[in-house]
Amino acid sequence: MVGNIPNYTKYDILRCFLRLSGNIGRQELSKELGLGEGTIRTILDILKSKNLLDSTKKGHFLSKEGIGELNRIFDNIEMPKIIETRIIYPEYKKIAVLLKKSNELREVHRLRDIAVKNRAEGALVLKFENKLYAPESDFKGDFSELDRYFEFKNGNVLIIAFSGELKNAETGALAVAVELNDVLKKFIYKF
Repeated sequence: MVGNIPNYTKYDILRCFLRLSGNIGRQELSKELGLGEGTIRTILDILKSKNLLDSTKKGHFLSKEGIGELNRIFDNIEMPKIIETRIIYPEYKKIAVLLKKSNELREVHRLRDIAVKNRAEGALVLKFENKLYAPESDFKGDFSELDRYFEFKNGNVLIIAFSGELKNAETGALAVAVELNDVLKKFIYKF
């Protein structure tokens, strides 16, 4: 007899872990992540098995190792944010992830494919060098309205994934971020 097929991905584990910096309960995590409470319980147990969480009768909290890991991640990215903009695919919900540190940007079309493989409808990858621009593209659009969401520094990469569901947009954006950042990649490979 085959066991239950997991209804979460390694990116859902990352999505959950990113939210554990504050005091948040299973119900709130479930609602915010678009995952069932049983799935959240399983993800928390997985994080605990990797020594990233401790627990008491009052609930789960980051272990010393978990705090260190989360700090390393936030040294490399900012928390994913919902983006409201009409200039980029206005019919879709959008999530943006700012990479503070990234590997070289090459084959941006391949990065978009990674987002799509991870349930997003697509992704836009922008680089900041005195202003946001689309590498490997002749598009000269004005992305200055995105300045209200992040404080950009030269070398930053902004990944905006879009989908009909926020969960899928966030998963797509994080999948691209993992591809571009060794700290995130190392975290994901634990699972």
